[in-house]
Amino acid sequence: MGMIQQPLQGVHAYSPVQGQVNIANVSPNQQFQFSQMQQQMGLMNPPAQPASHRRNQSALPNMSMGPPPAPSAGASGTAFGDLNQHGGGQNRENSAGRGRGGPTGGGHTRRHSLALPEAKKAAELAEKKRATAGFQFPVPGAAGAGASLQRAGNAARGGHGRSQSMAIGGPRAGGTGRGPGNFQFPGPVSSLDVTSGQQADLQRHRARGSINPSVGSLSGFQYAGQPQMVLPQNQMMIPQLYPGQQLSALQMAQLQALQQAGLPTMAGAPLNAQQQQQQRKTLFTPYLPQATLPALLNDGQLVAGILRVNKKNRSDAYVTTNDLDADIFICGSKDRNRALEGDLVAIELLDVDEVWGQKREKEEKKKRKDITESRGDRNKSDPGSTESQSIAPDGSIRRRGSLRQRPTQKKNDDVEVEGQSLLLMEEEEISDDHKPLYAGHVVAVIERIAGQMFSGTLGLLRPSSQATKEKQEAERSARDGGHGKSHSERQQDKPKIVWFKPTDKRVPLIAIPTEQAPRDFVEKHQDYANRIFVACIKRWPITSLHPFGTLVEQLGEMGDLRVETDALLRDNNFGSDDFSEAVIKSVGWEDWKLENESDAFLASRRDLRHERIFTVDPNGTKELDDALHVKDLGNDKVEIGLHVTDIAHFIKANSLVDREAKKRGTGVYLMTRAVNMLPPRLSAEVCSLIPGQSRLTVSVIFQVDKNTGKLEGEPWIGKTIISSSGKLAYDDVDSVFRGNGNVQLAGATADDVKTLYTLANKFREARFGNRSTNIPPLPLLYQLDDENVPVEQNIFNSSAAHEIIEEISHKANYFVAQKLFTAMPDKAFLRRQSPPNPRRLVTFAERMSRAGYQIDASSSGSLQNSLFKVEDAGLRKGMETLLVKTLHRAKYYISEQVAEDQRPHYVLNLPLYTHFTNPTRRYADIVVHRQLDSILSNGAIEYTEDLENLAKTAEQCNNKKDSAHSAQEQSVHIESCRMMDKKAQLLGGDLISEGIVICVYESAFDVLIPEYGFEKRVHCDQLPLKKAEFRKDERILELYWEKGVSSSAYVPEDERPKDSAAGARTITTNDAEATRQRAKESYEAQRKQTHAGTMETEEVDALFEDDDSASEVTEMAAGVSLNSTGDRPTQSMPPSPTRNGLREGMRTQSDSKISKSAVDAPENQMSDKEKYSSYFKLREEGGEFIQDVTEMSRVPVILKTDLTKSPPCLTIRSLNPYAL
Repeated sequence: MGMIQQPLQGVHAYSPVQGQVNIANVSPNQQFQFSQMQQQMGLMNPPAQPASHRRNQSALPNMSMGPPPAPSAGASGTAFGDLNQHGGGQNRENSAGRGRGGPTGGGHTRRHSLALPEAKKAAELAEKKRATAGFQFPVPGAAGAGASLQRAGNAARGGHGRSQSMAIGGPRAGGTGRGPGNFQFPGPVSSLDVTSGQQADLQRHRARGSINPSVGSLSGFQYAGQPQMVLPQNQMMIPQLYPGQQLSALQMAQLQALQQAGLPTMAGAPLNAQQQQQQRKTLFTPYLPQATLPALLNDGQLVAGILRVNKKNRSDAYVTTNDLDADIFICGSKDRNRALEGDLVAIELLDVDEVWGQKREKEEKKKRKDITESRGDRNKSDPGSTESQSIAPDGSIRRRGSLRQRPTQKKNDDVEVEGQSLLLMEEEEISDDHKPLYAGHVVAVIERIAGQMFSGTLGLLRPSSQATKEKQEAERSARDGGHGKSHSERQQDKPKIVWFKPTDKRVPLIAIPTEQAPRDFVEKHQDYANRIFVACIKRWPITSLHPFGTLVEQLGEMGDLRVETDALLRDNNFGSDDFSEAVIKSVGWEDWKLENESDAFLASRRDLRHERIFTVDPNGTKELDDALHVKDLGNDKVEIGLHVTDIAHFIKANSLVDREAKKRGTGVYLMTRAVNMLPPRLSAEVCSLIPGQSRLTVSVIFQVDKNTGKLEGEPWIGKTIISSSGKLAYDDVDSVFRGNGNVQLAGATADDVKTLYTLANKFREARFGNRSTNIPPLPLLYQLDDENVPVEQNIFNSSAAHEIIEEISHKANYFVAQKLFTAMPDKAFLRRQSPPNPRRLVTFAERMSRAGYQIDASSSGSLQNSLFKVEDAGLRKGMETLLVKTLHRAKYYISEQVAEDQRPHYVLNLPLYTHFTNPTRRYADIVVHRQLDSILSNGAIEYTEDLENLAKTAEQCNNKKDSAHSAQEQSVHIESCRMMDKKAQLLGGDLISEGIVICVYESAFDVLIPEYGFEKRVHCDQLPLKKAEFRKDERILELYWEKGVSSSAYVPEDERPKDSAAGARTITTNDAEATRQRAKESYEAQRKQTHAGTMETEEVDALFEDDDSASEVTEMAAGVSLNSTGDRPTQSMPPSPTRNGLREGMRTQSDSKISKSAVDAPENQMSDKEKYSSYFKLREEGGEFIQDVTEMSRVPVILKTDLTKSPPCLTIRSLNPYAL
């Protein structure tokens, strides 16, 4: 994102709040307020996008203000800053005691805020510290040790944990001690001590401190040379009453935020009951005014970046910023401050140790609670149970060796998070020994993704609420013969809001006005449990635990393919497929023909209608936006031309069609449908290169050596006229390489296709340094740049046709990028991909070395050539799956805004790159065509777009590109689950496939299933094991199996009915299935019915987050594939990449060695033991039946689909080799 040069304005940016305080003879810059002193509260998740911003009233004295409507406005009892600049004589580390002048360490550890240079220096020191320990994999239990925490209960009375911050380069040494409530501004006035008696007057101050002139606590401070003064909460002082004091820019911004919240001043009457009630419910910190952000960002007091919520542990979030070499850790919903996934946020950096200490303290409290509950559950269970569990010292539940039993809620969440995506998503491991390099909190949402929508279910009540308990008690009373409420009483109890529960667990519950729900929803809410709705967030006041939203539409029943597809489109912010009538009418060109153009216009173009030009596109598509020609020139020279529809001629900037295309950003290509970016009149007619019709194009023509693929001379780029000779489908091209005799092709010959394929391979060899002549495709890596069209059901599939188009497109895009950059060095619209995360890459190389494969990670070419050398296609796919998690997705950028060394495209191994070849499905290509239009006209066509708007367009295209990729992946997942479910029904038993073990943990292992293109995690607590032992030095997980117990039939103890917990382990398959079905139905009923009611502040975490302890999560996944313990959070990791592959005959089609069709007679004649025994590493010792699971080995796994969930879930279990 970089630094923001000026306040963002427009529809999707948050506008500065307008309200100001006007006080006679006082400059507005000198007006400020105290923050209210409220008790620290546990808070919720992300924020919301308001439909519009309402002007705030001025914060006039004694005027009560209602809760602000938008995230960018509002008051907060958690004020924005300790007004303390660190002058030369001050010691930043709090050498004096806190709280009533008590001894040192008497209070909470303060969270210090850091400016950008300080944060970098601290991270550098942390890195050096870790480097001395050398590389090692995570140690089980590491997260539970080493945290030296000062507990709240041990703090001296009056102690308080506030943040304080430093200006850039501010001195960090000094000796002046500070107590709570004693804060001083820097400046010519020297720091003065405060007596302990004065400190004692403030012992009841409880404001949460978190920020720089930290956005944490303005409520208690002292002007130099003045006695300590205690004012009612949120009363305002006039700083000019105390001359000689100056406020920094950040301090003024924080004060301004409070001022705009409309808090009362010291000049008026006492607070009334309504104001006091409002203050008690102030839960979030108000955002800094937008107008103050550019200066603060430029000064390094804040940084800007994109927020990403950890899907598996939603109490954690990360912010990726160009200013730092690693992600910023955001701990908990309070620090996330209403920000949502994908928001561009302003972050104030905090001291990592202090943030981590508070996180660990919170986790320890939760562990103690879990231990108590677990012991209570064990006391209630049958003492004869064979499932011996114990509580580990760190509070987690431990079962035999390294095997851990996850809490039930954690299991349920893992099923949905892991089971509803193609590849597993990883975040950095964080623990006491390996903390994040940076930490911070959100102080403003700069910009939110436009048109954000969420699919989900609608419920009457909120989970775990008092209302739910009362309802249960009423139902129990009715069953016992009590009397229920009368109809009139029930009418009075009709809630004002209902609750929307998003499918995406990273999004909080949304409060919806009851009148927006279906008319009979309150009375018949159970009938809507399986209905999928769509909602959007409109506002999130600082006084509310939840955002408030609007119900947009009702899609239909879960499980319906159309409904599920609509839902995934909405989740990725794509609206209706249809174009509005206004857009369709504005297209024009109804009677367009080439003959209608002027002679001068035609003469300005090169006429190529005599060339044999043909299109190669997916079967059945009507959007033919590029075509090829290949011509033998003799003397071992070949001419290749790529011709792309001249979109700039037909779509003018800022037209209605252009604005609609920009809004959509890209076409979306799913398994069962496509959402076009342009109306059909353009994409399928006027701009489609239909055979036999003259069309306007922009062409890239170049000559190469037939034998080496080396470029001869300079490429020619210009405006042309073509007439396609024929249309080739992908299957037609692939049939040439299947040896299907004399293939008849429309508009091309088999020799044309073979020449193109040979040269495409030469181009690929040259891109990777001519190190290898046998280059298998690495489709996951290529998907980091562009999703696949057409969509494939296996993300690893590729074909000769796709490789031809892909490689020649790379060549043309590279030539166009060079021309753009040469002619427009400041405005060129380009695309780049950053180098891999260095820490993850080192870990990947180390892991592969342990498995016996040498990886040269010195460059992109050498890295990919290391994978090319792996002959086993299955293992190569496993390595590719791990490698892709070290990489970032490619991004559009403007040339002037990116340093030269950051411009290359890493995976494609090209110094410059852009998107030019598909303008009917990518808006970025339209921008490139317009720039090229101006260049080719020698300036006759002026290109007037400014840098700021270009940068915004690039960012919007990036967001839409990532969303389209995600939607495509989800579509492949849904269709694959449906296909596997049908296959399992045909088999009449377990669906078993080969898996490649790609990562081993202490209580689980990750498996790639090449046949279907899925990566899933096998959890050992779902298997019939006596125990498990993790030999971390050797990366081996030993599974101690129960002999004769089928993995498919096994039901874990905590999933069995309570009255049968003491039963035998061996359960018949029918009983097991029935038990699982009952458990699933019970869970689904609870999952779909979200609940409302009132909730105490202490219950905030339970509502918004899965507050998994860091130690438990780290230990359960010790040895995570690409997160070495020697390195810490780094730049953002791309979401799970996917590739598509639908048709038969793909060159790299995945063929499982053990999973066959039900009609495969020879395979069906083999017993399970004969089929699968060669995949196990087994041994028997002392009567124990042991299987060794190692990385890059093969195991058979059972695939289980659950279509009752939305979206469907896929889970896997490892086969028990001793039950075959």
